[in-house]
Amino acid sequence: MSASEKPALRADAARNRTKILAAARRLYEESGEAGPEQVARAAGVGVGTLYRHFPNREALAAAVYEDELEQVAVAASELLRTHPPVEALRLWMDRFARRFDMKRAMGDAVWSLVRGGTVTADRSRARLAEATQVLVEAGIESGELRTDIRGEDIVVALVGICVTCPDASQREQASRLMDLLLAGLIAPSRVFRL
Repeated sequence: MSASEKPALRADAARNRTKILAAARRLYEESGEAGPEQVARAAGVGVGTLYRHFPNREALAAAVYEDELEQVAVAASELLRTHPPVEALRLWMDRFARRFDMKRAMGDAVWSLVRGGTVTADRSRARLAEATQVLVEAGIESGELRTDIRGEDIVVALVGICVTCPDASQREQASRLMDLLLAGLIAPSRVFRL
């Protein structure tokens, strides 16, 4: 049975799954570790409930990783509903950086998923590039962004910023670099000239 053919979860099961993922995310952010028993306790569910959703530690880590990736991707369209394209893009850049922090907090769990082939950089980047392209196309359509921009290039630039500014003490510098990146994406007709 493929993922698209899986039966929908009952409402209570879906709520439990959401609580488990949120608890695991919090634990990874706080300590870099999210053992099943610890996550179940933090989520307020039994260990058996956790194992029904996630049969092992790797499955739980993969679900947290995938859920975070999907939340960042979906945020692009959500931001466009409430903000002009350039503002939405800049806010999305901040959301991307928070995802990168989460990925870093998961540390060994992510490396284990990469080594096992569960997570691939190509697939993750492709999903993020697809989301970024939604923002880019809205910005081009509004005349705010250059027409030669590609979502995948923005993702690579953001990865570079996040890798070179990994510490909390470098958040301000990372933000300035994202501002510079955005400035380079603005359509020439929108740039103020002296």
